[in-house]
Amino acid sequence: MKPTKLSLIALLIAPLLSGCDDAESAIQPAPAVRPVKLMTIEDTKLTQQRLFPAKIAASQQADLAFRIGGELVTLDLVEGQKVAKGDLLARLDDRDAKNALLNAEANHELAEVDFTRKNELYHRKLISKAELDTAKATLKSARAALNTARDQLAYTRLEAPFSGTVAKVNLDNYQNVQPTQVVLTLQGNETVDVSIQVPESLLLPLKNIAFDEAFKPRVRFSAPQTLSLEKGFTPTLTSPRHSTAYPVQFKERASKVSPGSQTYEVVFTLVPPADLNILPGMSAELLLDMSSLSQHQQAIAILPMTAIVRADNTDTTQVWRYDHTTNQVEAVTVDLGQIRGTGIEVISGLKTGDQVVAVGATALKDNMEVKPLRWERGV
Repeated sequence: MKPTKLSLIALLIAPLLSGCDDAESAIQPAPAVRPVKLMTIEDTKLTQQRLFPAKIAASQQADLAFRIGGELVTLDLVEGQKVAKGDLLARLDDRDAKNALLNAEANHELAEVDFTRKNELYHRKLISKAELDTAKATLKSARAALNTARDQLAYTRLEAPFSGTVAKVNLDNYQNVQPTQVVLTLQGNETVDVSIQVPESLLLPLKNIAFDEAFKPRVRFSAPQTLSLEKGFTPTLTSPRHSTAYPVQFKERASKVSPGSQTYEVVFTLVPPADLNILPGMSAELLLDMSSLSQHQQAIAILPMTAIVRADNTDTTQVWRYDHTTNQVEAVTVDLGQIRGTGIEVISGLKTGDQVVAVGATALKDNMEVKPLRWERGV
């Protein structure tokens, strides 16, 4: 091929190659859409309820034991049995105690007769004052021995000091019992204690305010999961539902901090509801109404620390608000309140229904397009 023809072909191909380069350079990569986790600002009235894990304990509990030793001959109780005040719970073999009582009664009768006779003789001036004093002292000693014998017989019986439920039986019949050895544990069932751990920040404003008046405490119990079985489907456990919240009354609070935490134990009293079987050791949830302590500045929301960002050019704090119509975020200046265990209070800048970025706020920019995370089961 001649050189003239090669040059002509090169001139024709060059514009085509340059056109391809221009087309490829014109295609720009699409910006990546960042996934974010959102949270919705809920109604302030609902967020004023503060929840504390609580433990149920018996308001009245006693470990019962005999004051004397002996053979246990009567113990017919089972754990969980209800008893009334004064009911016989257990009894020791009382034959020795009865014989000792008979002997003490005889000695007392003899000493009483002797004192009566010598008292008459003294008034007739037939005996000295010293003999009368001796008879009087003997009578007092016999009376004391009689009272002791009666007590020893009474100590062979173990009676319920209050109405309640037998929580634990430690012995069986026909065992030899030692003095003060615990036979059973009795718990009162008229009321139960509900105890929680309260941080010092909640106790500070309560100098002249009653706990019940300030927080209106209530307790609720979580119903257990139930088995749901439908024809043609695998049986599953349904989610637990929360039962009714019952009012409780403040009982006492500790003045010494709990070991290992800057919290104080606060105890409330609950009359067990008739529709629930409340037992000591169960767990519950105590609700406190915090609105009375936030009358001046109510928190709009409590956001995690990962949702708060500080502006670079101004000394302000911001959050990223999500616009679902454009899938973009915008910076919103907010005022912060107190730090709580679950996050930090937002006093102003947001309103109910706003969606803000809860995680990943530091990596966002104004008008940046984002994609809300859709949480699937197991994720």
